[in-house]
Amino acid sequence: MKSVLVVDDNPLNSSLASTVLQRAGYEVHCVERAEFALDFLKAMRVDMVLTDISMPGMSGKDLARIMRERMQERCPRLVAYTAFALPHQQQAIVEAGFDAIVIKPAKSAELVEALEGRRAA
Repeated sequence: MKSVLVVDDNPLNSSLASTVLQRAGYEVHCVERAEFALDFLKAMRVDMVLTDISMPGMSGKDLARIMRERMQERCPRLVAYTAFALPHQQQAIVEAGFDAIVIKPAKSAELVEALEGRRAA
C-alpha cells in the first residue's frame, strides 16, 4: 500500500484529502504544518507528499525546496494542493520542486491522478 503525507493547516482540507486518499487505497498520515512534516519524514518514509502552499510559518514551497535538498533522490513525489491558480503562481510552485499541482477545489480523480503521476505539473 502506498503512503501519503498530507500537509495542510486547514483541518477541513486535510480531512477531505485524507478521506479521498484512504478510499483510493492509500495509507494516509496528516500534519498541520510544514515543520511537522520535516519532523515526520525524519522517522517515517512515505511515497508521496500532498501539501498546501500557504501555511503559517514555513510555506509549502519552502518545504519542497528543503525536502529536495535534504532527501535528493530519496525525495517522495511532491504534489502541491493549492488555491493559487494564476500562471505566475503555478510557475513559482513548479520552480520550488513540485512534481504536480492540484488546484482547490479538486475532484477526487484529479487528486489521485496527480499523486500517481498521470497529470503533469
